[in-house]
Amino acid sequence: MHKLLRLEYIFNRRQVLIVLAIFTVYFAYLAGRIGSPRLFIIITSLMVGLSIPFVILGREDRFKTAALICSLPVRRSTVVLAKYAASWIAIGLGMGYALLLAAIIPFSKISVGDILTAKALVVSVLLISLFLSVILPFTVRFGLTGIIIFLVGAQLLGILAHVLVQLLGGARNPLRVVFRAAEGGLRLLLTHEGTPGFLLTLLAAAILVNAASLFISRALYARRDL
Repeated sequence: MHKLLRLEYIFNRRQVLIVLAIFTVYFAYLAGRIGSPRLFIIITSLMVGLSIPFVILGREDRFKTAALICSLPVRRSTVVLAKYAASWIAIGLGMGYALLLAAIIPFSKISVGDILTAKALVVSVLLISLFLSVILPFTVRFGLTGIIIFLVGAQLLGILAHVLVQLLGGARNPLRVVFRAAEGGLRLLLTHEGTPGFLLTLLAAAILVNAASLFISRALYARRDL
């Protein structure tokens, strides 16, 4: 496991640094424009949680490193676990970098003290877990093609949802109900009192989501032709 993580570091360190350098302008813009710690957490979690896995797994597919890694005397399940661990380590670095910029930029409107709370961090972990639970199985199984499938599929679903909303209309439109439920759930996460029981529930949900995604990814990767 340690050697696999070292390989991931060697293969991806430069690319991850390039992505973080590109995000410097974006994170600085957010810190200077957004005064809400809640919105800052949501946007940064979305951007970091989506971009880092794409960088790591897409680059692997491009340079055909999967065949090299799987030729080593390790199980494919261990390879998948290492990819999840590497993704979370890189995501942690990305989130830490975003918070550092918010803290040191003179024109930042974000109070880092409002973000570095148990509740904000747990909510961020849960949001990123939800993103990863969908992204990683696609990319683990199909590589760069999976990334394209995911992006195109998300765009098509968005267009379809918009068309259906326009055609069906009405306050009781099923899609409107789904969107409002999602909005209500996100609002609950952000506004609920950060009691120990609530935070433990969110952590348990994040662990469960990651475990289910890992189980699916292992099953898919075992069937992948390299």
